[in-house]
Amino acid sequence: MICAAGASRRMAPDDKLMLPVQGRPLLRHLVKRVLQLSAPTLVVLPPEPHPRWQAVTDLPLRKISYLESAEGLSGTLRAAVADLPPAVTHLCVVLADLPLLEPVDFSQLFEQRRRHPDHLIWRPLSPDGQPAHPTLFHRDTFSTFAKISGDVGAKPVIDTFKSALHEFISARQGGSHDIDTRQDYETYLKTQA
Repeated sequence: MICAAGASRRMAPDDKLMLPVQGRPLLRHLVKRVLQLSAPTLVVLPPEPHPRWQAVTDLPLRKISYLESAEGLSGTLRAAVADLPPAVTHLCVVLADLPLLEPVDFSQLFEQRRRHPDHLIWRPLSPDGQPAHPTLFHRDTFSTFAKISGDVGAKPVIDTFKSALHEFISARQGGSHDIDTRQDYETYLKTQA
């Protein structure tokens, strides 16, 4: 699940997910990389009409918006998990503002799940030990999402299942370099020059 319903307030008046990254909007850039995994993919967007819908309109993934997304990331996660088909056993959550994320970041996460199947949450850490993305959740955590609120994301769920959390150091920076501000974006552009 790609979380792309946020208001991009820190970047106002620009929409960070519509900023150009390698010649296409950041949102489209991230979605196309996720689609390389050939896994069922959902993107949560602001209500239509919104430019983000046009950025991904032709791409083969489920596009949806939830009223709860206006509350913040926790609202998006709560609504999306409640909307999952019963057959879903795992949910991989990723933010849409990570321009350096690549399929290999997901592959190493899924490999960690295979190597450590007795856990319920799998999360990479940046090379300096900070929590990164994407994060994988087992279905046994799904009921806990119903209790989260505000804009804290899945932190309460992760805290609840702390003893079942598997974290691993990633040698890659892709899951820890997000774009929230104009300065973040300019720094990203400099690294790509």
